[in-house]
Amino acid sequence: MKLFGWSLAAAATILVLPAHAIDMESGPRGNITSGPAAVGDAELILYRFPGVTDNGGAANTGVATSFHCTTFDTAAVDQTVRIVIRGSTGVNLVNIAATVPHLNTVTFSTHPTVVFQDAGATQNLNTGFIGQGTAAIAATSINVICTAMIVDAAAPNTVHDAGNPTVVGVPLRGVRFNPIPGAQE
Repeated sequence: MKLFGWSLAAAATILVLPAHAIDMESGPRGNITSGPAAVGDAELILYRFPGVTDNGGAANTGVATSFHCTTFDTAAVDQTVRIVIRGSTGVNLVNIAATVPHLNTVTFSTHPTVVFQDAGATQNLNTGFIGQGTAAIAATSINVICTAMIVDAAAPNTVHDAGNPTVVGVPLRGVRFNPIPGAQE
């Protein structure tokens, strides 16, 4: 009879563990919590962008890389967005964070550009020369989207005579980590 009891307990454990594992996978991952994320919470890596470039030029000249991040957390709270840029050899060039209010956008540029001069929302990274660098972007919520582009830092954001906007950038392809459930990026 004891053998039957032990066999029954072992079978029940085998049936319950996979259900528990599935439940753990559908629940919070890493340090994502079910409550609202905000400034001061743990940061999650959201993106990596290869191809970061800067010619080391002065403000509003040469080539720079700009990153745009917009928050839209359902809790409508401020978020911390952090960018870390490394050179082609992995040397850490900059690590800076910004507080971004709900539904606002912050722009990080490797050096000042004419096209992105919104004083309060643009962060000058002052990286100096970067050839084939990489950027990692983290935030306190997964509800942040970011894009990146290499820009002509001297090109204004204007419309020419023919009605065509000035082409000022080349987009960089970012790899998303910690995706928003149900979203496709």
